[in-house]
Amino acid sequence: MIESFLTVGRQIITLYLLMAVGYVLGKLKLIDDHGAASMSTLVMYIVSPCMLLVAFQRPIEQDTLHNFYVVVAVSLLLHAAFIVLSRLMIHDTDRHRRNLLLFAAVFSNCGFMGYPIILAINPDWMIYAVAYNVAYLLVSWTVGVSLFQGRQNVSLKRVLLNPNVIAAFLGFAVFCLNITLPDILSQTMSLIGGLTTPLSMLLIGTRISGIRLSELRDKDYHITAALRLIYVLLLPLHLDPAVWSTLYLLTAMPCGTLSAMQAELYGGDARFAARAIAYSTLLSLVTVPIVSMLL
Repeated sequence: MIESFLTVGRQIITLYLLMAVGYVLGKLKLIDDHGAASMSTLVMYIVSPCMLLVAFQRPIEQDTLHNFYVVVAVSLLLHAAFIVLSRLMIHDTDRHRRNLLLFAAVFSNCGFMGYPIILAINPDWMIYAVAYNVAYLLVSWTVGVSLFQGRQNVSLKRVLLNPNVIAAFLGFAVFCLNITLPDILSQTMSLIGGLTTPLSMLLIGTRISGIRLSELRDKDYHITAALRLIYVLLLPLHLDPAVWSTLYLLTAMPCGTLSAMQAELYGGDARFAARAIAYSTLLSLVTVPIVSMLL
Protein backbone atom coordinates (compact mmCIF):
# COMPACT_ATOMS: atom_id res chain seq x y z
CA MET A 1 0.00 0.00 0.00
CA ILE A 2 2.72 2.47 1.00
CA GLU A 3 4.84 1.50 -2.03
CA SER A 4 1.86 2.06 -4.36
CA PHE A 5 1.17 5.40 -2.68
CA LEU A 6 4.76 6.53 -3.23
CA THR A 7 4.78 5.34 -6.85
CA VAL A 8 1.64 7.27 -7.75
CA GLY A 9 2.94 10.27 -5.81
CA ARG A 10 6.21 10.35 -7.77
CA GLN A 11 4.36 10.09 -11.08
CA ILE A 12 1.99 12.92 -10.22
CA ILE A 13 4.86 15.12 -8.99
CA THR A 14 6.74 14.51 -12.25
CA LEU A 15 3.71 15.66 -14.24
CA TYR A 16 3.31 18.77 -12.12
CA LEU A 17 7.01 19.61 -12.48
CA LEU A 18 6.46 19.59 -16.25
CA MET A 19 3.48 21.86 -15.68
CA ALA A 20 5.67 24.15 -13.57
CA VAL A 21 8.11 24.46 -16.48
CA GLY A 22 5.21 25.52 -18.69
CA TYR A 23 4.16 28.05 -16.06
CA VAL A 24 7.63 29.61 -16.05
CA LEU A 25 7.74 29.66 -19.86
CA GLY A 26 4.37 31.42 -19.88
CA LYS A 27 5.40 33.97 -17.28
CA LEU A 28 8.59 34.74 -19.20
CA LYS A 29 6.53 35.06 -22.41
CA LEU A 30 8.69 32.41 -24.08
CA ILE A 31 5.39 30.75 -25.01
CA ASP A 32 2.72 33.33 -25.85
CA ASP A 33 -0.94 32.81 -26.76
CA HIS A 34 -0.03 32.13 -30.39
CA GLY A 35 2.57 29.54 -29.38
CA ALA A 36 0.16 27.88 -26.95
CA ALA A 37 -2.50 27.71 -29.68
CA SER A 38 0.01 26.09 -32.05
CA MET A 39 1.00 23.54 -29.38
CA SER A 40 -2.66 22.79 -28.74
CA THR A 41 -3.27 22.18 -32.46
CA LEU A 42 -0.21 19.94 -32.67
CA VAL A 43 -1.33 17.81 -29.73
CA MET A 44 -4.96 17.61 -30.87
CA TYR A 45 -4.42 16.83 -34.55
CA ILE A 46 -1.10 14.96 -34.68
CA VAL A 47 0.33 13.80 -31.36
CA SER A 48 -2.84 12.54 -29.67
CA PRO A 49 -4.12 10.54 -32.70
CA CYS A 50 -0.74 8.79 -32.96
CA MET A 51 -0.86 7.91 -29.28
CA LEU A 52 -4.42 6.58 -29.66
CA LEU A 53 -3.43 4.30 -32.55
CA VAL A 54 -0.49 2.91 -30.59
CA ALA A 55 -2.74 2.24 -27.59
CA PHE A 56 -4.66 -0.32 -29.65
CA GLN A 57 -1.53 -2.25 -30.61
CA ARG A 58 -2.17 -5.16 -28.28
CA PRO A 59 -3.50 -8.73 -28.57
CA ILE A 60 -7.28 -8.87 -28.71
CA GLU A 61 -8.92 -10.06 -25.51
CA GLN A 62 -12.66 -10.53 -25.05
CA ASP A 63 -12.61 -8.98 -21.58
CA THR A 64 -10.87 -5.88 -22.92
CA LEU A 65 -13.33 -5.62 -25.80
CA HIS A 66 -16.29 -5.96 -23.44
CA ASN A 67 -14.84 -3.35 -21.07
CA PHE A 68 -14.29 -0.95 -23.99
CA TYR A 69 -18.02 -1.03 -24.76
CA VAL A 70 -18.84 -0.64 -21.07
CA VAL A 71 -16.66 2.48 -20.78
CA VAL A 72 -18.29 4.10 -23.83
CA ALA A 73 -21.80 3.38 -22.49
CA VAL A 74 -21.08 4.49 -18.92
CA SER A 75 -19.27 7.62 -20.15
CA LEU A 76 -22.30 8.66 -22.23
CA LEU A 77 -24.57 8.18 -19.20
CA LEU A 78 -22.19 10.13 -16.97
CA HIS A 79 -22.07 13.08 -19.37
CA ALA A 80 -25.87 13.11 -19.48
CA ALA A 81 -25.90 13.27 -15.67
CA PHE A 82 -23.27 16.03 -15.69
CA ILE A 83 -25.41 18.10 -18.07
CA VAL A 84 -28.52 17.80 -15.89
CA LEU A 85 -26.71 18.66 -12.64
CA SER A 86 -24.81 21.56 -14.19
CA ARG A 87 -28.03 23.13 -15.45
CA LEU A 88 -29.49 22.86 -11.95
CA MET A 89 -26.46 24.45 -10.26
CA ILE A 90 -25.23 27.20 -12.63
CA HIS A 91 -27.47 30.29 -12.84
CA ASP A 92 -25.40 33.08 -14.40
CA THR A 93 -27.81 35.71 -15.72
CA ASP A 94 -25.74 36.25 -18.88
CA ARG A 95 -26.75 33.47 -21.30
CA HIS A 96 -23.41 33.35 -23.11
CA ARG A 97 -21.42 33.19 -19.87
CA ARG A 98 -23.81 30.56 -18.48
CA ASN A 99 -23.38 28.35 -21.53
CA LEU A 100 -19.60 28.64 -21.31
CA LEU A 101 -19.68 27.67 -17.63
CA LEU A 102 -22.04 24.77 -18.38
CA PHE A 103 -19.66 23.49 -21.04
CA ALA A 104 -16.67 23.84 -18.71
CA ALA A 105 -18.47 22.05 -15.89
CA VAL A 106 -19.60 19.11 -18.02
CA PHE A 107 -16.51 18.34 -20.10
CA SER A 108 -13.29 17.37 -18.36
CA ASN A 109 -9.70 17.74 -19.52
CA CYS A 110 -9.63 14.00 -20.24
CA GLY A 111 -7.16 14.41 -23.11
CA PHE A 112 -4.52 17.03 -22.37
CA MET A 113 -4.35 16.21 -18.66
CA GLY A 114 -6.13 12.87 -18.36
CA TYR A 115 -4.04 10.93 -20.86
CA PRO A 116 -0.66 11.83 -19.30
CA ILE A 117 -1.92 10.86 -15.86
CA ILE A 118 -3.33 7.55 -17.11
CA LEU A 119 -0.04 6.84 -18.93
CA ALA A 120 1.91 7.65 -15.77
CA ILE A 121 -0.19 5.43 -13.51
CA ASN A 122 -0.94 2.45 -15.79
CA PRO A 123 -0.44 2.53 -19.60
CA ASP A 124 -2.64 -0.58 -19.93
CA TRP A 125 -5.64 1.59 -19.05
CA MET A 126 -5.13 3.80 -22.11
CA ILE A 127 -7.48 1.74 -24.23
CA TYR A 128 -10.27 2.56 -21.77
CA ALA A 129 -9.23 6.22 -21.73
CA VAL A 130 -9.71 6.17 -25.51
CA ALA A 131 -13.22 4.74 -25.03
CA TYR A 132 -14.02 7.56 -22.59
CA ASN A 133 -12.71 10.09 -25.10
CA VAL A 134 -14.91 8.70 -27.88
CA ALA A 135 -18.00 9.36 -25.74
CA TYR A 136 -16.59 12.74 -24.71
CA LEU A 137 -16.06 13.83 -28.33
CA LEU A 138 -19.50 12.62 -29.44
CA VAL A 139 -21.24 14.62 -26.69
CA SER A 140 -18.99 17.71 -26.78
CA TRP A 141 -19.26 18.20 -30.57
CA THR A 142 -23.05 17.75 -30.53
CA VAL A 143 -24.61 18.83 -27.23
CA GLY A 144 -21.59 21.02 -26.46
CA VAL A 145 -21.73 22.86 -29.79
CA SER A 146 -25.48 23.43 -29.33
CA LEU A 147 -24.67 25.56 -26.26
CA PHE A 148 -22.84 28.00 -28.53
CA GLN A 149 -24.64 27.69 -31.85
CA GLY A 150 -28.04 26.15 -31.17
CA ARG A 151 -29.23 22.67 -32.11
CA GLN A 152 -29.63 23.53 -35.78
CA ASN A 153 -25.84 23.93 -36.17
CA VAL A 154 -24.88 20.60 -34.62
CA SER A 155 -22.92 18.53 -37.12
CA LEU A 156 -22.36 14.79 -36.72
CA LYS A 157 -20.00 15.05 -39.70
CA ARG A 158 -17.74 17.35 -37.67
CA VAL A 159 -17.64 14.74 -34.89
CA LEU A 160 -16.79 11.87 -37.19
CA LEU A 161 -14.07 13.86 -38.99
CA ASN A 162 -12.31 14.76 -35.74
CA PRO A 163 -8.77 13.26 -36.02
CA ASN A 164 -9.05 11.71 -32.56
CA VAL A 165 -12.34 9.98 -33.41
CA ILE A 166 -10.88 8.75 -36.71
CA ALA A 167 -7.78 7.47 -34.90
CA ALA A 168 -9.93 5.78 -32.26
CA PHE A 169 -12.07 3.97 -34.86
CA LEU A 170 -9.03 2.99 -36.94
CA GLY A 171 -7.23 1.76 -33.86
CA PHE A 172 -10.29 -0.15 -32.70
CA ALA A 173 -10.62 -1.81 -36.14
CA VAL A 174 -6.94 -2.78 -36.05
CA PHE A 175 -7.42 -4.13 -32.53
CA CYS A 176 -10.51 -6.20 -33.44
CA LEU A 177 -8.83 -7.59 -36.57
CA ASN A 178 -5.69 -8.34 -34.55
CA ILE A 179 -3.51 -6.43 -37.06
CA THR A 180 0.05 -5.57 -36.07
CA LEU A 181 1.43 -2.45 -37.71
CA PRO A 182 4.92 -2.58 -39.29
CA ASP A 183 7.64 -1.89 -36.71
CA ILE A 184 8.91 1.24 -38.44
CA LEU A 185 5.41 2.75 -38.52
CA SER A 186 4.61 1.69 -34.97
CA GLN A 187 7.90 3.10 -33.63
CA THR A 188 7.38 6.39 -35.47
CA MET A 189 3.89 6.81 -34.04
CA SER A 190 5.14 5.80 -30.59
CA LEU A 191 7.76 8.54 -30.69
CA ILE A 192 5.22 11.14 -31.80
CA GLY A 193 2.61 9.88 -29.34
CA GLY A 194 5.23 10.03 -26.59
CA LEU A 195 5.09 13.82 -26.88
CA THR A 196 1.56 13.79 -25.43
CA THR A 197 2.65 14.01 -21.81
CA PRO A 198 5.34 16.75 -21.99
CA LEU A 199 3.49 18.94 -24.50
CA SER A 200 0.16 18.63 -22.66
CA MET A 201 1.66 19.47 -19.28
CA LEU A 202 3.67 22.40 -20.69
CA LEU A 203 0.52 23.71 -22.34
CA ILE A 204 -1.53 23.51 -19.14
CA GLY A 205 1.25 25.25 -17.19
CA THR A 206 1.36 28.01 -19.78
CA ARG A 207 -2.41 28.51 -19.51
CA ILE A 208 -2.26 28.69 -15.71
CA SER A 209 0.44 31.39 -15.91
CA GLY A 210 -2.10 33.82 -17.33
CA ILE A 211 -4.59 33.59 -14.46
CA ARG A 212 -5.19 36.50 -12.09
CA LEU A 213 -7.00 35.75 -8.86
CA SER A 214 -8.72 39.13 -9.05
CA GLU A 215 -10.54 37.87 -12.16
CA LEU A 216 -12.15 35.01 -10.25
CA ARG A 217 -14.59 36.87 -8.02
CA ASP A 218 -17.66 35.49 -9.76
CA LYS A 219 -19.20 32.74 -7.61
CA ASP A 220 -20.15 30.74 -10.72
CA TYR A 221 -16.43 30.18 -11.37
CA HIS A 222 -16.24 28.42 -8.01
CA ILE A 223 -19.44 26.43 -8.62
CA THR A 224 -18.18 25.34 -12.04
CA ALA A 225 -14.80 24.25 -10.69
CA ALA A 226 -16.37 22.45 -7.74
CA LEU A 227 -18.85 20.59 -9.96
CA ARG A 228 -16.13 19.55 -12.40
CA LEU A 229 -13.94 18.15 -9.63
CA ILE A 230 -16.61 16.33 -7.58
CA TYR A 231 -18.56 14.63 -10.37
CA VAL A 232 -16.36 11.64 -9.58
CA LEU A 233 -18.85 10.89 -6.79
CA LEU A 234 -21.39 9.85 -9.45
CA LEU A 235 -19.37 6.90 -10.65
CA PRO A 236 -20.96 3.44 -10.36
CA LEU A 237 -19.01 1.15 -8.07
CA HIS A 238 -19.65 -2.32 -9.52
CA LEU A 239 -17.23 -2.24 -12.45
CA ASP A 240 -14.02 -3.96 -13.46
CA PRO A 241 -11.21 -2.34 -11.38
CA ALA A 242 -9.32 -1.12 -14.48
CA VAL A 243 -12.51 0.35 -15.96
CA TRP A 244 -13.53 1.99 -12.69
CA SER A 245 -10.05 3.45 -12.11
CA THR A 246 -9.94 4.94 -15.61
CA LEU A 247 -13.41 6.46 -15.33
CA TYR A 248 -12.60 7.68 -11.82
CA LEU A 249 -9.44 9.50 -12.92
CA LEU A 250 -10.82 11.02 -16.12
CA THR A 251 -13.99 12.21 -14.42
CA ALA A 252 -11.90 13.91 -11.72
CA MET A 253 -9.98 16.02 -14.27
CA PRO A 254 -10.47 19.82 -14.31
CA CYS A 255 -12.41 21.77 -16.97
CA GLY A 256 -11.41 20.80 -20.50
CA THR A 257 -9.45 23.09 -22.80
CA LEU A 258 -12.04 22.32 -25.49
CA SER A 259 -14.37 24.89 -23.90
CA ALA A 260 -11.97 27.72 -24.75
CA MET A 261 -11.30 26.29 -28.22
CA GLN A 262 -14.98 26.03 -29.07
CA ALA A 263 -15.68 29.46 -27.59
CA GLU A 264 -13.06 30.91 -29.92
CA LEU A 265 -14.36 28.90 -32.87
CA TYR A 266 -18.01 29.93 -32.37
CA GLY A 267 -17.56 33.55 -31.29
CA GLY A 268 -17.77 33.06 -27.52
CA ASP A 269 -15.64 34.65 -24.80
CA ALA A 270 -12.54 32.45 -25.01
CA ARG A 271 -10.72 34.45 -22.33
CA PHE A 272 -13.61 33.94 -19.90
CA ALA A 273 -13.51 30.20 -20.62
CA ALA A 274 -9.72 30.09 -20.24
CA ARG A 275 -9.99 31.59 -16.75
CA ALA A 276 -12.45 28.86 -15.72
CA ILE A 277 -10.07 26.23 -17.09
CA ALA A 278 -7.05 27.74 -15.32
CA TYR A 279 -8.90 28.07 -12.01
CA SER A 280 -10.18 24.48 -11.96
CA THR A 281 -6.72 23.28 -13.01
CA LEU A 282 -5.17 25.12 -10.07
CA LEU A 283 -7.60 23.41 -7.71
CA SER A 284 -6.88 20.07 -9.37
CA LEU A 285 -3.25 20.32 -8.22
CA VAL A 286 -4.68 19.32 -4.84
CA THR A 287 -7.69 17.18 -5.79
CA VAL A 288 -6.21 14.98 -8.54
CA PRO A 289 -3.32 13.64 -6.41
CA ILE A 290 -5.81 12.81 -3.66
CA VAL A 291 -8.08 11.01 -6.13
CA SER A 292 -5.08 9.15 -7.59
CA MET A 293 -4.03 7.91 -4.18
CA LEU A 294 -7.49 6.43 -3.57
CA LEU A 295 -7.25 3.96 -6.47
